Amino acid sequence: MSQSGSQVVQVRIDALPACYQAVLEALAVAELPADEISDVFKHYVTAECLQCGTRVTGDELGQLALGNQPQPAEDQRLSRLRTGYCARSGCESYYYRLIFTEHPKVDWTGPAQSLANASAAPTTTQAPQEQKHAGTLAPWLQHPQARRVLAGIAILLALLVARHFITGGRLPFVHKKPVYVVDPASVSPRQSTNR
Repeated sequence: MSQSGSQVVQVRIDALPACYQAVLEALAVAELPADEISDVFKHYVTAECLQCGTRVTGDELGQLALGNQPQPAEDQRLSRLRTGYCARSGCESYYYRLIFTEHPKVDWTGPAQSLANASAAPTTTQAPQEQKHAGTLAPWLQHPQARRVLAGIAILLALLVARHFITGGRLPFVHKKPVYVVDPASVSPRQSTNR
């Protein structure tokens, strides 16, 4: 294949595994041997955060896409990428740029163009964590602050109900109102209630 120079494509973090698969298919079309494909990923494919500049190697993208067990030092980085967040703790970016460095046997224009077209397709702008709950919660409950307020109200109600029972309260419609009956023999005839 002809040399095409470096190519750069911006993608969402949660699309990185699919991008790895697309690049792998493009390299299979180029009829590269397996050992050369792993060399291409190791030295010619990287991903970089748009916000903080954290770099992820092609090997790490492979571990992310294939679900291989990472090294202990890389575990936190890859687990953050798997959840749709930047590999660097504290960075809130949802986008990475894939950088395909020039390789003598690989033409990156095809894979880069297809990835750019796929990333340009309309997508939702929700964060990955919000997408997870999008179909299960009411829209106003998707906001974390609304859930905290609701949890606070539930705790307050539970404490009020507990206080009610501790102070001798009764449940309406469940407990009958106690009827106190005075035994006439226990009352002294000298005391009169009508004065």
